[in-house]
Amino acid sequence: MSVDKDRSDLISQFTRNSISRRDFVMRAVGLGLSATSVASVLAACTDDEGPSGSGNFKAPDTKKRTDVLYPEGYVGPIASDKSVLTKDPVTLKVVVKQDPAVGDWAKNAFTEWFEKRTNVRIQWQVVAAEDTMTKVNAMVAAGDLPDVFMSVGFSPAQEMLYGSQGIFRPLNKYIDDYGVEIKRVFQEYGDTKQIITATDGNIYSMPNLNDCYHCSAGAARTWIYKPWLDKLGLSMPQTTAEFENVLRAFKARDPNGNGQADEIPLMGYSWEGLDTYFMGAYFYNPGEPWLVLNNGKVDVTFNKAQWREGLRYISGLFKQGLLSKESFTQDQEALQRIGNKQGEPILGAARAYYQGSFLTVEDKADARWKDYVTVPILKGPSGTRIGPWNYYGAVTSGTIVVTKACKVPELAFMWADAQYELEAILRSTNGVMGEDWRWAKQGEEGLSGKQAVWYAMNKYGSKELNNRTWGLLGVQYRSTDFRAGQAVVDKNNPTFEKPLHQLTEKDYWPYRQDKSMQLPPLNPTEEQAAQIGELATTINNHVKLMTPKFIMGEANIDDEAQWNNYTSTLDRMGLANYLKIYQDAYDKKYKK
Repeated sequence: MSVDKDRSDLISQFTRNSISRRDFVMRAVGLGLSATSVASVLAACTDDEGPSGSGNFKAPDTKKRTDVLYPEGYVGPIASDKSVLTKDPVTLKVVVKQDPAVGDWAKNAFTEWFEKRTNVRIQWQVVAAEDTMTKVNAMVAAGDLPDVFMSVGFSPAQEMLYGSQGIFRPLNKYIDDYGVEIKRVFQEYGDTKQIITATDGNIYSMPNLNDCYHCSAGAARTWIYKPWLDKLGLSMPQTTAEFENVLRAFKARDPNGNGQADEIPLMGYSWEGLDTYFMGAYFYNPGEPWLVLNNGKVDVTFNKAQWREGLRYISGLFKQGLLSKESFTQDQEALQRIGNKQGEPILGAARAYYQGSFLTVEDKADARWKDYVTVPILKGPSGTRIGPWNYYGAVTSGTIVVTKACKVPELAFMWADAQYELEAILRSTNGVMGEDWRWAKQGEEGLSGKQAVWYAMNKYGSKELNNRTWGLLGVQYRSTDFRAGQAVVDKNNPTFEKPLHQLTEKDYWPYRQDKSMQLPPLNPTEEQAAQIGELATTINNHVKLMTPKFIMGEANIDDEAQWNNYTSTLDRMGLANYLKIYQDAYDKKYKK
């Protein structure tokens, strides 16, 4: 008997109720049916949708607090007093992943506070952090659904798949009827609603919004050791030619003064691409997977003439010994060992996300990281100066979904919505109010130099916060103004966040690309997502293989035959189909 017939017979038995759901799932796995196929059959063969809602709840009474200070023009979460969500306690079953900093979810300080605020109690089902999605997909396939999945990482394709099968509930009506905080997010961050809306018009998840200002420029940020510039009488480079001259000086003029030729003019590490910085002197390049929009058409950057020009420039730096070979192979720890080398510094410039990527960020006045400053986006030979800015990076979908098993979906929604309120955010990320953080006082400055909103008494990520927060799990509304609203403890000795914010504003924000050039988040179907994944692996690996070869001279960037072989290989790998799939997904979501 063929495997296909075995599968057909199995499905037939299940649809006739001849076998249980559990037996069906176990035998289906043995016959090689995917979790998606199993879920499709289960969804199609069950009428146990559960009620759409009890109708016994209303949106909480919400009153803005007047004792919390905000800077002028503040945009972000607001502190408010709220009524409990339900008069009588209700328990929801929530699946979350294990996290050492959270500890016991049931005994966590924020969990206990949030239960009192909402009167919603949680029965936590914790899954191991390793291979979380495999375990969650197995739950879905087996029909073993909680009321809510939180922070397990559903992709847009999974949301659409499970939503279309009725496994995840659409949240549109609950947002309209019960939403309080999420409506503020939609109003103040206008892209959010469209980003999280699936192509069928439904919203299947509550988003996480974390508008990290300096993160938006992290793909291109490059650092230079300012004392060497000063010692050698050099100005901050503004062009590709000036940057090359500075690196030459670092190599030849012994800026660390130890009489040895031990200086490394420029170094990076394998996780941070050099192209995201240097290509800005030639055209807009967002970095891997190198997708852009040209007048509404999806395209890539890695086969263009400008890309080739950028490789020529980087290759020129390498040939002169100005760019370290290890930049293409070493990990972050190896770069940090170079940056932290005892004695006089040897690292002149680094392509790195932030100071801590190549140095130890220490809380002391003479810490080395304070002497490294950002190099602005460089102007190229033709005057081009474009830095990649991630306009859409703040919004992440799939953070909280409500399943069809939930008998009180409106309450589950309001429980999630309440997490976007300001005090809830601070307690969930910074700990107990009055012990780990407090409200800012009049005159205390935030990272932006304006009135602060809150003051951290313990550092984020410190051991003292274990078992007191949810970290960044759950949903958040961390706007730019909220993040910049953290009070600066010592104006003369600020943490790395303040200079990082200021340097980003000075050296990267002015040169950002037009928003219309960035490909926004898409909602591909499961089939499209699978095709994209397969093609992307092949195509992007070829780019990542050939880029360092062209830079280091293993392949000749000036040889037409070698360049043509590189681009024609991309074509043979299915580049045209790859772009078509993206174009179809883009058109379906954004060209109504």
